Amino acid sequence: MLKVSSISFSYQNEPTLKTIDFSVSQGSCQAIIGESGCGKSTLLQAIYGLYDLDEGHIFWNEIEILGPKYHLIPGMEFMKYLAQDFDLMPYITVAENVGKYLSNFYPDQKKERIFELLDIVEMTEYAHVKAKNLSGGQMQRVALARVLAKEPEVLLLDEPFSHIDNFRKNSLRRKLFHYLKKQGITTLIATHDTTDVLSYADAVLVMKAGNAIAQGTPKELYHT
Repeated sequence: MLKVSSISFSYQNEPTLKTIDFSVSQGSCQAIIGESGCGKSTLLQAIYGLYDLDEGHIFWNEIEILGPKYHLIPGMEFMKYLAQDFDLMPYITVAENVGKYLSNFYPDQKKERIFELLDIVEMTEYAHVKAKNLSGGQMQRVALARVLAKEPEVLLLDEPFSHIDNFRKNSLRRKLFHYLKKQGITTLIATHDTTDVLSYADAVLVMKAGNAIAQGTPKELYHT
């Protein structure tokens, strides 16, 4: 279980996160929704261990997630965080980007894994295209496949469908969330678009100006 206990964080004087409390059961999907600038991305980054909290604690099971004061390289190895900037290597192919962190000792298994992930994000036909020649939406789909390559226990997704057209987005959401649920990967997804998550999330946290103003199941929040 991921447990976020009364955390607060500020970049300067004004708090960006204000006493946030929630927990996520293993294998479930937690959505974090709210307008731009409400603190969604900061919350995901804090959970990943990129910041030192002003107050509160974050635990994954028995492991406390700590920030740069405690880790030379910030971030937790059992988590993957997909930021909005994709961070692909432009001069290597799509397949090479996805397989970057996979072992070369078993080339057949590596190739099979790469194409399994490219199928999920519907990018198999672009496997041998260099990343620099892709559109923004295509880059975003490759970045999604890459964070899944070495399957994490916890996946943090920051606006993962923001550059993808609606027709492609509907198919991608179905395939991605089905895969995450099947594999038992605990997922947190931050978005300002409720249609990204209401059909797939197990629980929703609504944020405004750094505060958690509502929590519940998608059905509960939709009807209230």
